[in-house]
Amino acid sequence: MKFVITLLGNDRLGIVESFSKTVADHDGAWCESRIMQVEGQFGGVFLAEVPLENADAFEASLESSFQPEFHLAVVRTEAGARPEPTRHPFEVIVLCGDRPRLLHTFAQLCTARQINILELETNLRPAAMTGLMTFEISAVGDSPEELDRDEFADALEALGEDVVVDFPID
Repeated sequence: MKFVITLLGNDRLGIVESFSKTVADHDGAWCESRIMQVEGQFGGVFLAEVPLENADAFEASLESSFQPEFHLAVVRTEAGARPEPTRHPFEVIVLCGDRPRLLHTFAQLCTARQINILELETNLRPAAMTGLMTFEISAVGDSPEELDRDEFADALEALGEDVVVDFPID
């Protein structure tokens, strides 16, 4: 049985060790994860697989180990169940000066093109040469039809003269 688990709370030493022990104690496998710290908060999304006979005990152990200290969400999925393979994947990186509604506008442009955002990372940091705040969007997505990259880049670049769009993988 596979579990998609999210964990959010105050960051502290030993969270990953504690989670990995819970998986191991139930004869499970740690399959995938995305972990980060934002403003002193730990955030993690995990995919773990445990034998069906250990599923209930595993879920109970997660709850007793991490609640109420952390916000915990657990979703069971069928082992081996995976979405259909991506037919038209792409990766895009957008760099520009920080401005209001930037990510929302990016998301609207994606939705209008039936782009499903599979992974998204954003960062706000000072630009190397100027020190001005630069917003970076790094996204992996897919679409039902091959993405017209020039048209999509034009739509993004229409947001301002400082917008730079890159498709690192062709």
